[in-house]
Amino acid sequence: MSGLRWAAALLLTAAGFCAGDARRQRLAARRRALEETAGLLARLRQEIGYRRADLGPLYRTLAAEYGPASALGRAMGRADGFGQMAPPAPLAAEEAACFAECFAALGRADAGQECARLDYYLARFQSFLDRVREEEARSASIDRRLGLAAGAVLGLLIL
Repeated sequence: MSGLRWAAALLLTAAGFCAGDARRQRLAARRRALEETAGLLARLRQEIGYRRADLGPLYRTLAAEYGPASALGRAMGRADGFGQMAPPAPLAAEEAACFAECFAALGRADAGQECARLDYYLARFQSFLDRVREEEARSASIDRRLGLAAGAVLGLLIL
């Protein structure tokens, strides 16, 4: 019976470590999705501001550039245009709402107004990105350690 308790304690410790690592991976996926979104907004700003590009062909070009391996690429692959894009899955609720609001109204104003809107949303996404980077830096080594410690405490309770 003692061997089973030790095995359970070790499994709980490993599970705690994995839970901490999973949180770290979710933060990294969220950061990557925000970086891709900010990059897309900057690219849209350039294409609309300088080239006065049509959004239909531009969407198809950009959708081909973002592969299905990225969260934004998957979101672009499921839609037919910028207005129908769903927010990438890793985004938090506030970020997803901002994403939906930004892309739903894209293409409904002249180029100057559109560029001003894109500048506004680019600044918002940059602030989201800064917050996530800070949170990711704070939790870089702490998440795994806390998960390991929580699992070890639960393991000790079994013993």
